[in-house]
Amino acid sequence: MRRIGTIAVLGVVIALIGVGLIGIASQTGSQSVAAAGANSWEGSVAGVSSWTVPGDAGQDHTSGGEPSGPAVGGRGVILLNSRDGRILFERGADKPLPMASTTKIMTAVLVLENLPMDRKVSVSEHAASVGESELWLEPGEVMSVQDLLYGLLVKSANDAAAALAEEVAGDVDSFVQMMNEKAEELGLANTHFMNPHGLDSGRYETDEHYTSARDLAQLARYAMEDAEFRRLVSTLEIVIPWPGREYSRLLANRNDLLGKLPYITGVKTGYTTKAGYCLVGAGSREGISLVSVVLGAESKDEVDADTIELLDWGFSRYSEMELLREGEVVVQIPVPYSSGERMPLVAKRQLVRTLLQGQEITKEVLVVDQPGLPLEVGDMLGKVRFKADGELVAEVNLISERAVEVPTLLDKLRFWWDRLLHWVGSGGSDGDIQLGRTSRPVVAVGMVDA
Repeated sequence: MRRIGTIAVLGVVIALIGVGLIGIASQTGSQSVAAAGANSWEGSVAGVSSWTVPGDAGQDHTSGGEPSGPAVGGRGVILLNSRDGRILFERGADKPLPMASTTKIMTAVLVLENLPMDRKVSVSEHAASVGESELWLEPGEVMSVQDLLYGLLVKSANDAAAALAEEVAGDVDSFVQMMNEKAEELGLANTHFMNPHGLDSGRYETDEHYTSARDLAQLARYAMEDAEFRRLVSTLEIVIPWPGREYSRLLANRNDLLGKLPYITGVKTGYTTKAGYCLVGAGSREGISLVSVVLGAESKDEVDADTIELLDWGFSRYSEMELLREGEVVVQIPVPYSSGERMPLVAKRQLVRTLLQGQEITKEVLVVDQPGLPLEVGDMLGKVRFKADGELVAEVNLISERAVEVPTLLDKLRFWWDRLLHWVGSGGSDGDIQLGRTSRPVVAVGMVDA
């Protein structure tokens, strides 16, 4: 009888403590839900699972030998994903090679970072005399930076490159120094510039003007982050002024792939006797953006075909996957002041992502530590995050599937009494639920893998 009396007293004490703490618990829960709306929100980890995206892309690089992949020519070749820099294919990618007019990618980067588009540029005698591919600029002619950039990236004009270089740095030599400093800043270890246009004949003959396929792809990836650069290199043709003439200059893009294939978005062609045919390509399809580089091809047809082969092969390495369905039950969490009752948390929206075959995908489920009551249908109580090879690629909010009312005083007393009975070993409901504790994740069951 004494034991029963002691239990009764303890039960009342604990029940009263529970009643006193309900305000604190509710406040904590409300703060957790409010915080859930912030970008920096973090909850307790309720579950982690992982799997590998089906397909063969993960086998493209063989250990200790040449990687398998597309059959392409060229002396230096690479293909990478623009978003994350992932290398999908490479061959001779670190070999220093002459790069002809693909040099102008760096020239354009520095111009866009240093000059406004409407700036007026007076062409010098030196710039007008560069030769070969040109706009036929004349000494003293005045053009806008934008029109010169069209000449640089659409027509691949060498006189435009020199005029822009002089406007940025005062003279070509100082501009070349800026080019090499930018290369160092971007980590382009196998790159060195000697001029802003890429010519390798006559007074520009040198073995000190080179890059590698890897460096050039990284440079193009960097350049394509600029909206103006993307607009310029995707221009099929443009008409710019020709002062003193009755007609204007009509510039057609040297990149024959633009307009030929709907997914091609750039970037830059190049050719000299020493460099061979070069092409930095870019394409975007179904949310995937790729950059390709082919240096030292034997013909224009070959470099175009190899670029198409690289990009098409790269796109085939990706699979579109439904990671979550809208309304899918992802996890179930304990309901405060209930004996074993669970609240299903469901995905607020569908999630579809295009993922590289062979990637390891990790799914991490986070939930609030103490959901405050009452709960309405659709209250945010967690997140599910997906990472590809450790990098976050998407997240979706988890919401309550049903409503939960505020417990009555009797509900609270019954809950704490039930907890006491379980503690003393006299029966009662499952005691795994521990409200107010954050030292371990909230107990979660019913995980549903995507």
